[in-house]
Amino acid sequence: MLDRTKEPAFGKIDTIDLLEPSVQHLSNGMPVFSIDTGTQDILKVELVFGAGTTTSDKILVGSTTAKLLKEGTQKRTAADIAEAVDFYGAYLESEVTHEESSIALFTLNKHLRNTLPILAEVYSEPTFPEREFETFVLKSQQEMLVNEEKVGYLCSKGFSAALYGAEHLYGRSADTKDYGNLSRHDLIDFHSSYIKDRIKYIIVAGRTGKDTFKLLESFFGNNNRLSIAESEIAISETSERTIHIDKEGAVQNAIRIGRVLFNRTHPDFIGMQILATVLGGYFGSRLMSNIREDKGYTYGIGAGLVSMKGSGYLSISTEVGADVCQPALNEIYREIERLRKELIPSAELELVKNYMLGSILKSIDGPFHIADKWKMYLKYGFGVDAHHELIHRIKTITPERLRELARKYLQREDLIQVTAGLKFQ
Repeated sequence: MLDRTKEPAFGKIDTIDLLEPSVQHLSNGMPVFSIDTGTQDILKVELVFGAGTTTSDKILVGSTTAKLLKEGTQKRTAADIAEAVDFYGAYLESEVTHEESSIALFTLNKHLRNTLPILAEVYSEPTFPEREFETFVLKSQQEMLVNEEKVGYLCSKGFSAALYGAEHLYGRSADTKDYGNLSRHDLIDFHSSYIKDRIKYIIVAGRTGKDTFKLLESFFGNNNRLSIAESEIAISETSERTIHIDKEGAVQNAIRIGRVLFNRTHPDFIGMQILATVLGGYFGSRLMSNIREDKGYTYGIGAGLVSMKGSGYLSISTEVGADVCQPALNEIYREIERLRKELIPSAELELVKNYMLGSILKSIDGPFHIADKWKMYLKYGFGVDAHHELIHRIKTITPERLRELARKYLQREDLIQVTAGLKFQ
């Protein structure tokens, strides 16, 4: 019988193997990445497009197009589509990031023959009906009005603008009037120019059957396959370093601190990822121990690196009482300075390494998570070598190397500070 009075033995993770997908090509040259694993008769089929929120110069077009793909086609209404996928216990899910978007079908393998035609239809024949479009716009405007009362939302918008500039593709944020400027024809044009016949690749995860590839061929292999010219997004940092956004009546103040860095392709990305984890990337991190556990200024504080195809940045975020906003800022900068001056103790670094390795292990538990991991790697043109390099770098990085990175990238004058809420001293 399990003795719950004794804590489990501490185990170290030596290796983390990542299942590589098999690759086949449809008749039109489209790659299909298959991750054939799992114990249940379920399948995820995801169509990935090389177009996202930064593809269109007009804000909201890319994200709204992705969200409304399944709201009506030439043959079915939104209700018809919902009823059809529900009948087979399936569902459709769309996703959009800065540079990519996708639509995925989750289905029982035995029903793929009936559900895959629905996925093909919403991808190729959406009509973006006026009624659904107007409902979406109204609902989104109402949600934005609610969010604009939240200091965290205001601070995040201000932080993006401070990093890249308010008009930059990475720094811009929508207002309610932007939804008013959006038209149904914008979505139709975006779909025609960047989605239709422009599937970047298909990724299939789960228990694939003998007919899976044949079905994909019949619905997607005979279509034209057009390319999208991917353009580089120029990055120019803003000069303003300290910004406060007033919000009368706020109960708390939001804080964002960080700077523009680089994405996953940069040789220092993994090291900075480890450094950010030490600083604020897990519950026992230095910022949590200091600002939550010791000072009691906040319920939670975090730090991490964000990677996009054209850039990346460091972000430290929290919300605190307005009366302790300045003391909290002082403690954040104190912890950053400690990383620049002192070596991280071996025991602490070992704990962080094990935490990160455990998180990676969790992130590839099951076929859908493995697919998500490969989707991220494929975005940057990585293969399985990048995964092995990540594990190796985490296991071998030294306190000296981390202090060197902190001194290089965490200089106080390079950091941008944005706060939102009540004025403070």
